[in-house]
Amino acid sequence: MRLSDVLQRQPLDVPKMVRGRVRQLGVSEIRARINRVLRGLDDVVLDVLSGLMIGRPVMLVGAVGLGKTTLAEAVAELLALGDPPYVEVACHSHMTAVDLTGDIDIAVVLQAGFDHPLSYIPGPLVMAHGTVLVMDELNRLNPYAQAALLQAIQEHYVYIRGYRIRTDFALVGTANPSEYEGVYELSEALADRLKFIEVKMPDKEILRSILLWKAREALGELEAEIPPKLAEILANFAAEAQRAGYPQSIRSLSYALADAVVSAWTQRREPELKDLKKALAANLPHSPETKEALIDLLNRAAHG
Repeated sequence: MRLSDVLQRQPLDVPKMVRGRVRQLGVSEIRARINRVLRGLDDVVLDVLSGLMIGRPVMLVGAVGLGKTTLAEAVAELLALGDPPYVEVACHSHMTAVDLTGDIDIAVVLQAGFDHPLSYIPGPLVMAHGTVLVMDELNRLNPYAQAALLQAIQEHYVYIRGYRIRTDFALVGTANPSEYEGVYELSEALADRLKFIEVKMPDKEILRSILLWKAREALGELEAEIPPKLAEILANFAAEAQRAGYPQSIRSLSYALADAVVSAWTQRREPELKDLKKALAANLPHSPETKEALIDLLNRAAHG
């Protein structure tokens, strides 16, 4: 990417591009395609699309393992505004403003000139021009990196060593709840420019079908039966855990179900509740005390 090229960029009406793509595909088709990857998120998909169609950056908020990042990627892939269809950033607390904007390599400039392909190393805010920028765990950005993102959203420009570079993109971010470790509070100015969309645990019936579906995917070609009763127990357990203040990850639950089935398969028998307990304890990222409380909740879900 040459500096002279990015300095000559023209403004792009990204919301208009999104609207055109949604009209082309149709909302029903978009929802149907998303459902091949994620289920139970139809309302969330509509909220994401409505935000992007009016130029509003959106932020998917919810506990880990609910499919936020997968949904962001799936929407960006479907919209396919550019090539590649999206640019993705895994945000972290040590990320700097330069990590997002890119920088000019002075050593290369002195030897080969400003327009050498390696003189300017673009960051994701610049690379996402004309497409979708997916920012995973956006609220892990420190205040300095947040300021760089705010400038790009607000002014549609980034500034690098005195050079002003145009950037227009659709933003889909994800965020974990504020009580999680390692997250920062978003600045008021940045938060004011985002549409916050909550991703919740689906109801028990939908969750049961998702767990069966995801566990089957994890098993692959292995010919092992997944007892619907175990999926039902896990769905009831998730509801009990939510009420007890221990929100669960669909990812962890589905792997626990698949793990229990494989464990029984290796012993040439049908999977039982004891397999599910063992697999659940191994797949949940909690302290031993919390795991003990969760196993108690699983027993209650199994016999309730």
